Amino acid sequence: MIFRRRGAFAALLAALVASLGLTAARAEPISVDVHNRSYVTKCAEEDNVYYTLTSPKVAAFTITAATPAYVDTIVRDRHAPDFSGCNFGHSGGADGASHYTPPTATLWEDDEYVLKGVVYPDFWRPTVVPVSVGKLTQKYLHLVQLWRKTPAGPIEFLVFYPQDGYWRLKALPPFRMREVAYGSSFLFGPVEESTRPFVAYESVSFDPETLAFTIGFAKGGKAVVTLKEIGVGRAAVDVAFDGVDLSKLPFAALRSMYVAPGNADTAEIVARKTPGAPSTSTVVVDWKDGQAADVAFVRTVPSTHNTSAPDIGFRDFRDR
Repeated sequence: MIFRRRGAFAALLAALVASLGLTAARAEPISVDVHNRSYVTKCAEEDNVYYTLTSPKVAAFTITAATPAYVDTIVRDRHAPDFSGCNFGHSGGADGASHYTPPTATLWEDDEYVLKGVVYPDFWRPTVVPVSVGKLTQKYLHLVQLWRKTPAGPIEFLVFYPQDGYWRLKALPPFRMREVAYGSSFLFGPVEESTRPFVAYESVSFDPETLAFTIGFAKGGKAVVTLKEIGVGRAAVDVAFDGVDLSKLPFAALRSMYVAPGNADTAEIVARKTPGAPSTSTVVVDWKDGQAADVAFVRTVPSTHNTSAPDIGFRDFRDR
């Protein structure tokens, strides 16, 4: 089940360009600077994995989510919190889970997809970011969810928090599983620092025709985030910047956790220095800063934490 929507117009346009003897300009692939700001921890509920990507030239790139290669060996998909190595408490019942059900509203729906908005009692960064779909605008959403309708029922596969710019993406589950877990988070746009990294949004709009979000940044400029693929085992979004000053701040970041290879939301970084070059793999907390034409954060050993959560890749960096 792969996303292949509204491709007829693109095919017609390509044929027209070819018939006129025109050649469409293609952005050149580039490498970007990748900085590892991770540290060692024994707490599985601490986002100790932190990578930033920087380049003043990047205009667009693709983010992928792939179900881990060991998915067929999963017998029990563990996704409950684990505070055993932590020195802070947690809220919720005895099992560590909260029983609060936040108010949720449907923002838009068609035969294939559902867009929902969620409101929580509070949030660490209480800013107002209007989220618009057509004539509908909601100003106080904490979470936006995109769902794909399947024969087994709607499946949520993409979420983001308008107030701090965190996103999560996952593929549709294998047919023997009802769902797979989220794991690592990513950010894009001018990444700033506070009590935690964030990207300041000014506005969000969603176009149902193209399944694209337009993000207006508080520091100026915008990004268009388009759903590129959603299927069993793989999902992808394309991010294109317009008028964003990326000369001083990272344009993307990844947040995750790693305690050990078998207790991690991501355990290894696989990086390719230049387009076409061989890739190298390193434990995420040990990798040294460098350049990469594509980079992925993966697991090769089943984890006791968010076992089915996806590998996240940053790929196909294109220049301005």
